[in-house]
Amino acid sequence: MKLESRGGKRQGAGRPKIKNPKVGISLRLSPEILAWIDSRGENRAAVIERLVRKEKNEQLDMFD
Repeated sequence: MKLESRGGKRQGAGRPKIKNPKVGISLRLSPEILAWIDSRGENRAAVIERLVRKEKNEQLDMFD
């Protein structure tokens, strides 16, 4: 007897998708900058993102 309900993907199964996933990139930095980022003691991506967001906000504030 063959069961028809076996196999396949259950609706709603798995990890939920996030609305705005981050995108992976490759970045080349000088050893001096990389050493400074590493000295911060936090995740490299978090340091870089915080600095870029700060710069972006300062740039946008110049036009207000």
